[in-house]
Amino acid sequence: MRERLLGKASYASLRKAGGRTSPWSDLVLLTTCNRVEVYMLTEAPRRACEAVLRALGVSEDEHLLYVLEDRDAAAHLLRVASGLDSLAEGEEQVAAQVRNAPRQRPARASARGPLADSFLHAARSASRIRRLAGVSVADASASHAAVRFLEAVVPIENRIVALIGTGKMARIAAKSLRPRAEIRILNRNFARARGLAEALGGKAVPLADLRKVLTEADIVLAATAVRHPLITPQMLRAAIRRREGRPIWLIDLGFPRNVDPSCRTLAGVHVVDLDGLAPWGQRPPSPSAQARVEHRIRGEAQRMIESLRPAASVDIAVLRRKAEAVRRHEVEATLARLPDLSEGDRAVVDKLATRLVNRFLHGPTERLRSLPEGTRTEIVRQIVESLQRGPG
Repeated sequence: MRERLLGKASYASLRKAGGRTSPWSDLVLLTTCNRVEVYMLTEAPRRACEAVLRALGVSEDEHLLYVLEDRDAAAHLLRVASGLDSLAEGEEQVAAQVRNAPRQRPARASARGPLADSFLHAARSASRIRRLAGVSVADASASHAAVRFLEAVVPIENRIVALIGTGKMARIAAKSLRPRAEIRILNRNFARARGLAEALGGKAVPLADLRKVLTEADIVLAATAVRHPLITPQMLRAAIRRREGRPIWLIDLGFPRNVDPSCRTLAGVHVVDLDGLAPWGQRPPSPSAQARVEHRIRGEAQRMIESLRPAASVDIAVLRRKAEAVRRHEVEATLARLPDLSEGDRAVVDKLATRLVNRFLHGPTERLRSLPEGTRTEIVRQIVESLQRGPG
């Protein structure tokens, strides 16, 4: 599914699906190793959603489809940026992907703007959210998840491990496995493979020799950018005949996939992809840390939404200022009738009034934010006038 979406997810396809009168005023496409997401500013969410579905070639009943709006969408972006929604919980690479996503838009689209600013806000908030969650970035990556899987499931000692790729994921895996296994590095650029092999005490192998490596290696970890799988069933069948029954583990960290999924149907071949590694990347925070994280995310999400709706923020600020004036007047009048209260009790009364006002205003203000500007402004005007007149 992810590969299918990746092939169709583009600004060109979204622009075509949006038609002449686009249902969104701004749009950002975000793709990572386990997601394809479209974020947009729109006053016609239903029409905008239908356009995105047409662009991606999916239907509403797809089980992997999710649609989030307003603060829920902002909170999701914050979780994505902080790595809390990643395969390897807490990975920091995704924050850079979120930061750079608006810059990947067509040249005619502005690199700034409210939605781009929201992405930047989410990326900047990521490290603080990770610290609240108590998540360490030192071992939070798909490569670390793969190493934990191998340590738990596959004997590593004195095995031949072949790494396809010389990028960050391959380097992390190589450094973790090198003390216990014989490492072979393959890459299209042989000079890069040789440089990494020399640094780690491994052996560089030309990518053209991949078929030979498949007959010798016990574990192959593939982490390179390709349009089509590097390892195919046809290639493996020839290798299996020369392996004399020895099993082979293929760890696919690529997106798109480096290993054809149908390889897992071959006898003695074990394929583990990003989805299969998910349990080895999840290390959820403690309940108390989770509560702190959710509180921070809700607050940050609210600020992001308010920045996208400056007019709504002005209207609601007017309402809250008037409500605060009424609250303060009523508290002062009540305390004047209770002169014997201690300072502590007076503070309790004041705090109680504040909490009640916030509780009563929360639902209505959330609803007001979603209304068209003209409707919202008129409703706020009527409420403020009624508060000025007082009861009766």
